[in-house]
Amino acid sequence: MKGEMKFSWMALVLAPLPIPFLYSVLLEASAPGKSPVLAILFFTAVGCVVCYGATLFLLLPALFIVSRLRPLTGLVTGFIGTVLGIAVYFPITWQSYLASGDNSGPPEGTYWHYLRHECFGVDFWACLVAGLATAMLYWFLATRASAILKKIRDRRPPCQA
Repeated sequence: MKGEMKFSWMALVLAPLPIPFLYSVLLEASAPGKSPVLAILFFTAVGCVVCYGATLFLLLPALFIVSRLRPLTGLVTGFIGTVLGIAVYFPITWQSYLASGDNSGPPEGTYWHYLRHECFGVDFWACLVAGLATAMLYWFLATRASAILKKIRDRRPPCQA
């Protein structure tokens, strides 16, 4: 066992939240509607489903596995988040490809042809940045929470028997 993965419920709850909220605000600012607050809340909720799912089922298991092989640093955690953000991009583009035909019918051409035209677009960079930011925020909050808990434990007087 090389290192340990720092786990924090606070980090798990807070790390995936800012990215969907930020993207929702940017989406609403680019195409304002009748009820901006409701739109932001709706798009944040939809984004949270993807972001929390990716954090729970991709990021945390990946961090746990890598922590068994090497110590987790900010650089390693950021790299893992970036790779996983790119990995999440492909299922999203697959769904986009399936809905790209006329009247949401069957798509024209192959997925690879579609991907060649869509790759490195806004969606790609959004997934990459979301993966990186979520992983780094989780790492920062988890290590900070761990340090705070250690300080509290060190300050506590030993039990008298």
